[in-house]
Amino acid sequence: MLQNDISNKAFQIDALDGLRGVAALIVVFSHTSNSQMYFFPGFDLSGIGKTGVFLFFLLSSFLLTLPLLSQGQSIFDRKNILHFIQRRFFRIYPLFCLFLLAGVLSTYVFFQYLGLENTGVPFALDWQGFIYHLLLQRGLGVTWSIVVEIKFYFILPILVFIVNLALKKGITFAAIIIVVLIVCAHFFSPANDALKNDLRIAPYLPVFLIGILLAVVQHGINNKLIRLPCQTIFISYLSWFAIAGLIFMTPSVYSVIVSPVDRYFFHNEFIIYSILWSCILFSVVNIPGMLQRFFQLKTLRFFGFISFSLYLFHSSIIGGLKFLNIRSDVDAWVVLAISSIASYISYILLEKPTSKIKLFK
Repeated sequence: MLQNDISNKAFQIDALDGLRGVAALIVVFSHTSNSQMYFFPGFDLSGIGKTGVFLFFLLSSFLLTLPLLSQGQSIFDRKNILHFIQRRFFRIYPLFCLFLLAGVLSTYVFFQYLGLENTGVPFALDWQGFIYHLLLQRGLGVTWSIVVEIKFYFILPILVFIVNLALKKGITFAAIIIVVLIVCAHFFSPANDALKNDLRIAPYLPVFLIGILLAVVQHGINNKLIRLPCQTIFISYLSWFAIAGLIFMTPSVYSVIVSPVDRYFFHNEFIIYSILWSCILFSVVNIPGMLQRFFQLKTLRFFGFISFSLYLFHSSIIGGLKFLNIRSDVDAWVVLAISSIASYISYILLEKPTSKIKLFK
């Protein structure tokens, strides 16, 4: 069984590894369905990929904010800020760079030796496009969410600094400040105005802020500043209603129950998705029970550990099968199997070693 050797051990939450695995699998299920590759006949999950990405954003915000809150006003100390920067850089950029380099090299090879233009794995890319991606100015394929995520890293310390100032007046005041920020962010950059795979951080800021709000509440619980209500069964039921809501928002399910919609119908429902996932996240962290045990399953945690590589690689496997015109009733399973093996190798040989690099003490 893999162990989570990348996350902060002091804030390790096993169930959230499984939840991250679910986020990655949701994206895989969606993209295979988009290409008419189904794990089971009629198991059409087209259009749910965005909810998996929003869950990634929420988890990232929650898990990064929680340890930063413990630093208080020292978050901008040279030692702390360098530690944060190098952890984020070596967690994302080594694999991201290799992924992009594969696009540049494969584009050259396909054109030079096969005469194929605008073809590459994971996508066609030249050196200019490579630089633009590294500078967060472009995001082809699945990389758009990586660009948004990295942009969030730049503003997270500022947001946490504001929250820490508000915490001096109490948890309630800090929560109110965050809610105000969520409302303002949604007002100035409404989700309905977001572009498809928008590279701007502004439309997704409410998602990240909801993750910060959850982290503040969890910080209060961990430090005995907030007591969970005695009737925790209510929170547990709320999480099951949230799961039902997410299932209902699956385009194929909604089309059967209400009326036919396309797979993009719910893509801009950032706030609704974030609230539903927040109920589940809060429950699995704080309420022992069936749901928590489910997300602690070794299989889901395995997919959580390799989730970054799996997120990047699976689209290339789908594209490869389509390019080679290899189609069968089990092509979705083939995509998952090959992607998982490649991701495991990537995790062991690249992600784990590079995550331990420390340029600064």
